Amino acid sequence: MAPDPALRKQVKDVLEHLYDPAYLAAHPLAAWLAPPDGNGQNSRAQRLRAIVKQAIEALRPPPDLARSAPEWRSYLALRSRYVQGMSLGQVEHELGISLRQLQRELHKGLDAVTAVLAEFHDPAGAAPPGAPPQAVEVEALRKELSQWQFMCAAYDVRGLLEDALATLEPLLGGPVANLRVALPPDLPAVWVDATLVRQALVYLLRPVLLTGQSVDLSASADDHHTVVRLAGPALAVNAEAPDWQMSQLLLEQQGGALRTTAVLGGLGRMEALLPRAAAPRVLVIDDNQAIHQLIDRYLAAHAYEVLHAHGGSEAQQQAAHDQPDIILLDVMMPHIDGWQILRTLKADQATAAIPVIVCSVLKEPELALSLGAYAYLKKPVERLELLAALAGLRRSTDRAGADRRAGA
Repeated sequence: MAPDPALRKQVKDVLEHLYDPAYLAAHPLAAWLAPPDGNGQNSRAQRLRAIVKQAIEALRPPPDLARSAPEWRSYLALRSRYVQGMSLGQVEHELGISLRQLQRELHKGLDAVTAVLAEFHDPAGAAPPGAPPQAVEVEALRKELSQWQFMCAAYDVRGLLEDALATLEPLLGGPVANLRVALPPDLPAVWVDATLVRQALVYLLRPVLLTGQSVDLSASADDHHTVVRLAGPALAVNAEAPDWQMSQLLLEQQGGALRTTAVLGGLGRMEALLPRAAAPRVLVIDDNQAIHQLIDRYLAAHAYEVLHAHGGSEAQQQAAHDQPDIILLDVMMPHIDGWQILRTLKADQATAAIPVIVCSVLKEPELALSLGAYAYLKKPVERLELLAALAGLRRSTDRAGADRRAGA
């Protein structure tokens, strides 16, 4: 039986982003195959990646079958293309087949992996993604966000709310009358992409304000978030509104969240969590001074504090002492290479939780991830590629570095 087309499309999408943790964490298949286990979005992405790789391994022919046998081709094509990250040309050369035949093998392999994943999933659980209209809208937005160049900066919450309400005024027929706003004067700034947060607030407020019922809006701050709260009867009725699903996705992509806190006596309450502004610290470990200068230029306009180390044991000591939020690590360094440094960082309790992005001319994403790296970037690293990786890391770790420094 042919696999479900919607599910097959989702599986192909996951394969094409297999080493993008932020993308996988927000993917519909993550909720379907790898539901939250209490350890955060990054662990969900790792679980989804592991499940898909297991599905590919389930296609491995028996060991007594010669590698030249046709049964090996789909498995090897999938593994080389998606797990090892080879180009189509490299896989052609590796398998000794034409591009046309390679595409047929990948097509067959994708059908087989989709069938394996469909059997893996508990049939009593959630339905596969792709059917309801609102799910289609959310999926379209998620794809748009995967290509979005995040431009995060420090913004005043009051200004973002005023902009969102001004956007809604024509739809509501004039100034908002049913919203009671009580914001403290000392709310800290938030670190967000203003375009995305304004749209998230529009999605959040629109279904409530259109009811005409009174709504209370307040805000407060904790150590890591500014929390915008809504309370009113309309929230109890519309807790599953498609607008709120879109708002949740926009917030999660920036390290925020949307959650319902309580429903008491018909009164619904909802909280939008926005990450507080802070300048993440990035430690660059590389023996090439030109790379340090390049990273400085890349990050100069993006509110990152860049620290520098040139390899060796002093780099490990500096990481433990400075507790950066992120480490960019080269591999090809004299005396102590990047793999040794990565193993040491992950073995040391003082540095084990610091996310590491390996940047290397060696094409070894699997090895980097197996040693505990958060992500892998191939040198020469492009500016937009680096910014996207850092933005994704910031969304998924949600200021984990600030937590570590606060607890130190």
